[in-house]
Amino acid sequence: MNWIWASIAALLFLQGVTWAEEKIENSPGGQEGEKYRYEALPIGGDAVKRESTEITLIDEARGVEYISKTISPEDIEEITIHMDRGGRFISGLRTTSSRQNERLQQERVWIADHKAYVEKGTGEEKKRKEHALPQDMPLAVDGSLLVLLRSFPFNQGKEWTVFMVDFSGYAIQVTVRQAAMEKVVVPAGEFECYRVEVVVDIPIFHPKVTYWLSARKPNFLVKHQGRKGPFTPPYVTSLVSME
Repeated sequence: MNWIWASIAALLFLQGVTWAEEKIENSPGGQEGEKYRYEALPIGGDAVKRESTEITLIDEARGVEYISKTISPEDIEEITIHMDRGGRFISGLRTTSSRQNERLQQERVWIADHKAYVEKGTGEEKKRKEHALPQDMPLAVDGSLLVLLRSFPFNQGKEWTVFMVDFSGYAIQVTVRQAAMEKVVVPAGEFECYRVEVVVDIPIFHPKVTYWLSARKPNFLVKHQGRKGPFTPPYVTSLVSME
């Protein structure tokens, strides 16, 4: 069952993470970008397990570029994802390094010929895996899910089935639905939010993770709650500041 929980952890990329600043400004290349910072702890508040992430979303002429850097007590993870303007995944790269800046792992994901390809490693040690893409089903890879959700038909009682692929090579389907409208209080303030549930389509038990997205555009993440694995505590991620 480990691959199931690894898949769940991958699609939750945000859990156990620290973020919280939303700002639109000119990027070095002259493009508009959003910058975020959040904070997350296991329920119970074990500060030793705190992680931090900085994210930039750059609006390009051809689409959206997602850039994140996550610092945990164990390592540093950097992700770059390219999407079209509707948030649909095109390609991505994840690099994991030690806190001493020693590269530990590199993975790429890209789309070609109606398939998603995952390549792990560098040089002669590269390993490749492929997944046929279901027809009429959007694809998301890790953080691209957050951008894809900005196109969700809120307040219309609809559901999405999304094909998720992670950088480790696993693939699953999830069901996305809006559960409610709620006021959420986080360190950054009080926000009117869509509560969005992402249910992993696994028989018998259906693990669920919850996102609270701001009702106002650009529907940024305000809060997130979910598990990283079957034996880990649930994490709560909250917006702590915004510019």
